Amino acid sequence: MTQCLTRRTLVFFAATWMAFATTTAIAQTSPTPDAAPPSAKNAPAAKPTAFDVVSIRPSKPSSFGGGFHWETSPDGYQVTGQSMWYTIMIAYFPQGYSYWSDDRLLGAPLWVTKDLYDINAKVTPNDIAEWQKQGIDLNHKEMLRAMLRTMLADRCKLVVHRIPGEIPSYALVVGRHGPKLKEWKPDEPIPSSGMAFPDGGRAVFDHGGQTIHFYKVSMESFAWYISMFKNPGWPVQDKTGLTGMYDFVLQSQNMGSPPSGQEDLSASDPGPSIHEDLDALGLTLKPSKAPAESLVIDHIERPSEN
Repeated sequence: MTQCLTRRTLVFFAATWMAFATTTAIAQTSPTPDAAPPSAKNAPAAKPTAFDVVSIRPSKPSSFGGGFHWETSPDGYQVTGQSMWYTIMIAYFPQGYSYWSDDRLLGAPLWVTKDLYDINAKVTPNDIAEWQKQGIDLNHKEMLRAMLRTMLADRCKLVVHRIPGEIPSYALVVGRHGPKLKEWKPDEPIPSSGMAFPDGGRAVFDHGGQTIHFYKVSMESFAWYISMFKNPGWPVQDKTGLTGMYDFVLQSQNMGSPPSGQEDLSASDPGPSIHEDLDALGLTLKPSKAPAESLVIDHIERPSEN
C-alpha cells in the first residue's frame, strides 16, 4: 500500500489520548516495572521488535521527496525521498497525516526536516506471518511502528519525551432530527472495489468523487474518513453514539479528495460547507478540543552508515 501527501501544516493529535507527560526513549517498547517479581529477576530482557535488515541511504536528487510516502510489502517496508520528520511521525503517531502539524514534533534540528532518505527494511522470516496480519492504515500497523521506533533508536540514537497539550478538533454528532442512515444487513453484498476500511466497510466513488457510496461503514470509520478527506484536516472524533454498521450515500462537493494548499487553523470553525454535506445524513460536526501530546527530541543523530 502506498500513502502520499505533500507536506503542509496539518493538525495531528498524538497516538495516545493521555493528558499527562511521560518520558521515554524510542528504544523502549514497553515500560519497565518498578519491581520485578522474584521469578522474573533473572529472566532475559524482552527483545525489541525490529527489522531483520535495514538500509538507509541519502536520496538521489531526482528522488520523489518532501512528502508523506511509505509502502509496505509482504516482507518489508520501503520509502523513497522521505525526511526523518515523516519517519518519526509514522513511528509515533498512528492516526496519520490529517492529525500532523509542525508543533507535534519539537526540538528537531533542521536536517530532520530537510534531508531526504531512502529506506529499505526487511522483516525476519519468523515475523513475516505476523507482519502480514496488519491492517491497511497506520492505526492498525503497531508492528511496523514498533520496528520503526527500534530502527530510529539504533540508527539515529533517537531519544524523546512527550508533553501534553490540546488541539482544535471536531465531534461528529447526530443532528436535531436524528440519523438518516440505512443499517447494513449481514446478507447484503459489499463491493470488492473502492476504498477499504479496517472494520470491513467500503467507500466507492462516482462522478469524480462527488458521490460516495458507503457500505457496511461504522461511524468510527466515517469519522476517520472525514478527517482524511476534508478541508481543513482537523481530527474528527465519533460522538454519535451509533454502534451499528451502515449503508449510505454522501453527495459531496468538499470531501471527495484530500485537501491542498494552506488552511487557517486558527479559526474556530472553517465554514458551513462541510456541514452541508452531512445534513442529508442527519449528522453534523461541532467544533471541539482534543487532548494531544507533542513529541520532544532530546537527542538525534544522522542515520549511521549501512
